[in-house]
Amino acid sequence: MSFRRIVTVAVACVVAPASASAQRIPSPYRFVDTRQELGVFVGTSSVSTGRFGYGPSGGVSAGARWGIDLSGPMGLEVVGGVISGTRDVMNPAVVVGDARIGEADVLAGTADVRLRFTLTGDRTWYRMAPFALAGGGVVVGVSGSDPLDEELAADDRFSFGTSFFGTLGGGVRLSLTSRLALRGDAVFSLWKIRTPSGYSSPARNFADVERGEWTAGRHLTLSMVYRY
Repeated sequence: MSFRRIVTVAVACVVAPASASAQRIPSPYRFVDTRQELGVFVGTSSVSTGRFGYGPSGGVSAGARWGIDLSGPMGLEVVGGVISGTRDVMNPAVVVGDARIGEADVLAGTADVRLRFTLTGDRTWYRMAPFALAGGGVVVGVSGSDPLDEELAADDRFSFGTSFFGTLGGGVRLSLTSRLALRGDAVFSLWKIRTPSGYSSPARNFADVERGEWTAGRHLTLSMVYRY
């Protein structure tokens, strides 16, 4: 082998490993340097109206959220919002035919604290961070009575009042920049509606009437989030 060929082979042996080590395989994971977030959300809610159909049925929802990453995949969130929708005004004195006499507007305020578990921990996967969450708080009816309620006997009027508000769900956060992100949530809720005392009257012939009943809801929201 000639001296020139020996030199060529030696140079190739030195350069090849250096070139190979310089190549980087891009990772789909990115570390998240921020720990807190603020966001506003809008969405829709669908809620069970209960056995007799007088409960709120859901509607448009909006609110705000603050969250902080605690340790590893765990985080804490405080959420406040409103649900603007309708409810049917029912007359239990109607024996034959439709007991619905009309529709009333409903405005309910919610406030709850949630624990969040992020599946990717303190990283994103292709800019996405899926999560699960669960929490509890209160829901308060703030709309008051409706003129249609005056057509009912006092004991037959539904009032939303205040109830425990339980939440369970999940979603995904999509990082747009190091600070801004879009977030989608799908949450199941549970709250209790009180039964007007008139429904328990023996003259109504309603069997096994409870003083209140738990109703389930489904809430879909989209948020704009600022991370810091």
